[in-house]
Amino acid sequence: MTIQFAPPTADSDPLTEVCGTGTRFWPGFSVGLCAATMTCALLATGSLVADRVSDAPLFEIGGTVTLIDGAADSTVPGFECEGDHGYDDISPSTPVRVSDDVGALLATGALTSSVSEGDFCTFFFTVTDVPRGASHYDVEISHRGSVSYDESAAESGVHLTLGH
Repeated sequence: MTIQFAPPTADSDPLTEVCGTGTRFWPGFSVGLCAATMTCALLATGSLVADRVSDAPLFEIGGTVTLIDGAADSTVPGFECEGDHGYDDISPSTPVRVSDDVGALLATGALTSSVSEGDFCTFFFTVTDVPRGASHYDVEISHRGSVSYDESAAESGVHLTLGH
């Protein structure tokens, strides 16, 4: 059994048969183009939203606390000294808390290193991911009470002193 196809007629155009008005090409093409446009719009919107979320209004508070008396040598790497004689709570990994004006905890950090400067011991700390917009920021080392700063001063760096 042999199948034969009729030869094209002289007045038939293959392009018209595929893309002509008598076929479903243009409605399908329109739907596809619309779907592609919507997909691109959704991807662009998602990208913009993701950028805004990742750029949340946060900042970092860094600073020092200098212990004027009551320091001893430390054996912890990165710490030349630590608190002693009533300042035992000022040591490696001592917590640093940042709260807002109503006492709500905003972020925490820790003492990260120290250097011995004669009779003084200076500790360094960093508190990351502090939300912007509070009327003031209370910074507290261990349980020693807090000191308040406005946002600009807190972002510029906090420098505290303990001892006589």
